Order: sequence, then C-alpha cells, then structure tokens
Amino acid sequence: MQIDPADHDDLTLQTRPSLAADLLDGLIAYRQELGRLGADLEQMLRAAGIRPSSPWRRARAYRYRPPPR
Repeated sequence: MQIDPADHDDLTLQTRPSLAADLLDGLIAYRQELGRLGADLEQMLRAAGIRPSSPWRRARAYRYRPPPR
C-alpha cells in the first residue's frame, strides 16, 4: 500500500484492487455498525470501480463452527 499526500487537504491512497475489494467486503459486513462514514467509504470504492470480492449474500451464509468435542 502506498499513501501519497497530494496536498494538505487531499490524500491519495494506492493499493491492489484485491485489497480494496476486501475492504469493501468489510464495509458491507459492518454496514450498520459503521453508519454514515462506512456508507461514504463504500460509495467511494464503488465509484472507483471496486467490486466486492465475492457475492456478499453467499459469503454471509457461512459461519465458523468450532469442531465437535
């Protein structure tokens, strides 16, 4: 990841698309907890052409289950 300050008011962040897609997945997963800030970040990523790494509905269907004792 590389962060380049364009000026004092604007910050440019460069990263791999897969990392940005992972970030978008996290923003979608915690949409309610993050509120307006999360929604704004999600909108910016989508406007930049980033798509979720996998369909979120399918990903949420799976949860960790500890092994049986």
